[in-house]
Amino acid sequence: MKILDRYGVKAIALFEGTKGVLMLAFVSVFILFFHANAHALAEVLVTQFHLNPKGYYPRTLLMLSDTVTGTKLMVICACAFLYSLIKTSEAYGLWRHRNWGRTLGIASIGVLIPYELYELVLQYTHTKLVVLLINIAIVWYLYRRFHRANPLAPPQATHYNG
Repeated sequence: MKILDRYGVKAIALFEGTKGVLMLAFVSVFILFFHANAHALAEVLVTQFHLNPKGYYPRTLLMLSDTVTGTKLMVICACAFLYSLIKTSEAYGLWRHRNWGRTLGIASIGVLIPYELYELVLQYTHTKLVVLLINIAIVWYLYRRFHRANPLAPPQATHYNG
C-alpha cells in the first residue's frame, strides 16, 4: 500500500497529462495541416492505421468528415483544446499535490462515467469495460486520498532513529 500511496497520484497525473498533451498535439496538427479539408485527415488516418475503409468506424469517420465543416470544425477544435487544458491543469494539480487538482481530477473523470456506462450498455466491448473500470478506479482512488487526514501532504518516508 505504501507504493500506491507514494506513486499513485503521480501515476494518475502522468496518465492524465499525457492525454492532455496528446490531444493538444492532435489539435495543433489538425489546425496547421488539415483545417481546410477534414476529409483528407480522415483518409490519412484510415490509411496510416491500415484500417478497412468499409469497416464501421472508419466508414463513420469518413462520412462525418464530409459533413463537418467550417464552424462545426472550429467548435470541435475548441472543445478538444479545452479538454487538453483541463487534463494538463489536472495533471499539474495532482503532481503538485494540490487540493484543486484532486477535485478537478474527480470531476473531469467522474463526469464521463455515466456516458461510458451508457455506451457499454448500448454496445458491449471489452475495451469499453476496461476504460470504464480504469476511470472508476481512478475516481475512487482520488476520492479516498482526498478524504484522508491532511490529503495535501505527500507521503513521508519513515526514518529510523535507533
